[in-house]
Order: sequence, then C-alpha cells, then structure tokens
Amino acid sequence: MIADQIIQTICPPLATSESLPMYLQMAREMSSKRFFGSMYEYAIAYLACHFFTVFGDSTGAGGALDPAVGTGKIASKSEGGMSISYAQESSTGAAGSEELSTTKFGKLYLALRIRRPAMGVNTSGCERGFL
Repeated sequence: MIADQIIQTICPPLATSESLPMYLQMAREMSSKRFFGSMYEYAIAYLACHFFTVFGDSTGAGGALDPAVGTGKIASKSEGGMSISYAQESSTGAAGSEELSTTKFGKLYLALRIRRPAMGVNTSGCERGFL
C-alpha cells in the first residue's frame, strides 16, 4: 500500500483535501525510508494525518477544533481556593514524542517508531560511529 491509500481509509477528510500533497511531502522529509523499511508508507500516512489533524487546511477542515484531536495531559486544576497538581510522566527522550502523542495518528506513528530497531546498531558491534 502507498500512503495515499492508507490515508483514504484512516482519514478520509485529508484524502480529499487540497493540502494532502503538502502534508505528504512534509512527512516524507521528516521520516527515513531506511529506518521504517517496509512500514515507511504507513509512517508517512500516520504523520501526514497527524499534521492535518493539528493544522487543518485552508478550507477549515481538520485542525485543532476537529474532534479527532486529542488533548494534552492535565497537569493541574483549580476550583475556588483549592488547587490540585498532578505528577507528569517524564519524556521518553524521543524527539517530538510529546507533541505527537496529542493525536491518534501521532500515537500510531510513535508506536511504529518504537517497534523499529535502533538505527546504527548491529550485533557485530559499532556501525557508523553509533554505539
């Protein structure tokens, strides 16, 4: 499958949006075919859908007001004279993880990224300077 076909299934509003080519290009520039291997087109589709869900398009489709957008974790709340703060999980260290976890598509992308083997490491030792 190619990213366009995946998007038709998981995010029909993006599939018909004039913003589709731009979001696909952005996703391709931010993802490595070598890293994702056979799952590259899925990674591209998930990331493009994430961008659409966050930013929308010029017609007003998608974007932060779209119900598909998740919200961040609640850090605190206040009512009257009482305030409650919640402990926050530390970041996993993966770049962009916190922002990606705000949409269901970003979460799919993160899950795919986590399942891939670490780049630059092989069983015979150091490859290209990465330990």
